[in-house]
Amino acid sequence: MNLKEQLEAKKEELKSLDLTTEEGIKSGEALTEEITKLDSLVKKAEEVAKVKESIGQVEKKEEEEMDGIKSANLEELKTQKGSKSFALKAYNDPETAPTVGVTSQKVVDAQPALGVRDLFGAEAISGNALTYYTLGSMAGSFGTVAQGGSKPQVNVAYDDVTVALSKIAGFLKETDELLTDAAFLESAIRGRGVYEFKKAVDAFLVDSLLAVDGIQQGQSTITFDNILKAKQAVRTATGYAADALLINPADLEALLLTKDSNLQYLLGGPAYGSYGNGSYASNPRIWGLTVVESEAIEAGAAIVGAFKAGSSVVTKAGEGLRVEVSNSDQDDFIKNMVTVRIEERLALATRVPAAFALVGTVSSSS
Repeated sequence: MNLKEQLEAKKEELKSLDLTTEEGIKSGEALTEEITKLDSLVKKAEEVAKVKESIGQVEKKEEEEMDGIKSANLEELKTQKGSKSFALKAYNDPETAPTVGVTSQKVVDAQPALGVRDLFGAEAISGNALTYYTLGSMAGSFGTVAQGGSKPQVNVAYDDVTVALSKIAGFLKETDELLTDAAFLESAIRGRGVYEFKKAVDAFLVDSLLAVDGIQQGQSTITFDNILKAKQAVRTATGYAADALLINPADLEALLLTKDSNLQYLLGGPAYGSYGNGSYASNPRIWGLTVVESEAIEAGAAIVGAFKAGSSVVTKAGEGLRVEVSNSDQDDFIKNMVTVRIEERLALATRVPAAFALVGTVSSSS
């Protein structure tokens, strides 16, 4: 019998006991202990099964991606000039990314590492531009009305905004040997091309967000107190709960190194929690906010926001991230080189500007 079957059998056995006798009570106590142990084992087995399933989903996506690379018939470029293109399907797909928490006695991953793009919602459009309405101030409120009484009026200010899709693109050079090895091509694209591409997208999204009118201006310095004030300002202005803090690594380092009067790290030391209590969190939350560190936001500035509710990354429906491989660029053909071009069209639609609060200051050149 498997663990679940054993658990159910023990439960049925417990039900059949006569608990009015001393022998029945003793047997019941022993069975209860066994049931507790089996139940714990079943739950652990289910957790392991979920992790295996999530890893399997990622592997399936990567297999589909490899099939896409293979179906592009890239080997033809070894004998003739031309270009081949395909979509990189699994790029930035949080639904299939495995969340594997590794827990030991003193090490806990409080949250998976995220990028800037992961913070926002996601939308797709068929055209090349999107017109949307931003939520402004609201006057009046709903209330209880007596029979025959006048209803209170609620006025909400809306402004229409149009954003066009911007193309983020770049290329890298590789030898044409990768054309016969789909695994090598996939690793080259992911290891170098997509990594640099994602950095460019993150910078584009941060710049787009900071350029939006209506973002709240918080305190001029990044401190624990000011981060909390920004979090509360978001809720007061919009009713949304802030879900993340976007911060430069240098500023996060300063917060992590903050100590109290007893020289204890406020967010826990290099190995344990504060004063040796609890477990070490490799990526701790601050005021309950998910923390994302990125060089996309300059040092001295941070953004607290209800990212999912307030803004979305808009992409071209059916396109996604496009990869094109060609040997026709300059003298690639005679040098046995290929050019790998990576590009995607996207925009940022911020419908609720007040859902974001800037902490610190942004330089005028940004």
